[in-house]
Amino acid sequence: MLETYLACLDLGYFEVTEAFKNLPDELVWVRPADGLLSIGELAGHIAYWEAARFGGDTPDGGSSRDLSNCRIQSPLLAEQFGYYTSNIPQLPTEAHRAMTAAQVQAELLRVHAEAMAFLKERNPAMTDKAPYWYSNFGDLLKYMIFHVSYHTGQMYSVRHLLGDTTPDN
Repeated sequence: MLETYLACLDLGYFEVTEAFKNLPDELVWVRPADGLLSIGELAGHIAYWEAARFGGDTPDGGSSRDLSNCRIQSPLLAEQFGYYTSNIPQLPTEAHRAMTAAQVQAELLRVHAEAMAFLKERNPAMTDKAPYWYSNFGDLLKYMIFHVSYHTGQMYSVRHLLGDTTPDN
């Protein structure tokens, strides 16, 4: 069952690569309006929560919102990317803004690959309680599939709002 969920999650990441296709570097960190996040910030949010849920180095294999025990390291794992309310008041750092579209995409895909490797290593039953989650691994994976898809859709919307032409998705 784990492999089925991972295949669905990987399909979401295929769509992420489409959302980054031909994305101009100068648009990666631009917020299209007050109260809306940039594509880079959305990528950071996706990466943050995959690392938090699957990249932990705690006895139960998970992590909390505090990524100090996370085995995955990435510039995209900035605490501000954890939640919308912590992200909006802070602008991306200079180091983030220096990342190109290709670099953000590659980093997001790398974090995903590492998180999934840790999850496969753990090999949980889908009915096992997921650490730092209200339910089991099956429910968590279903939610993560939705999470990636939802924020990928936002990436397309940001591109449209910024006047960019996206791939036909």
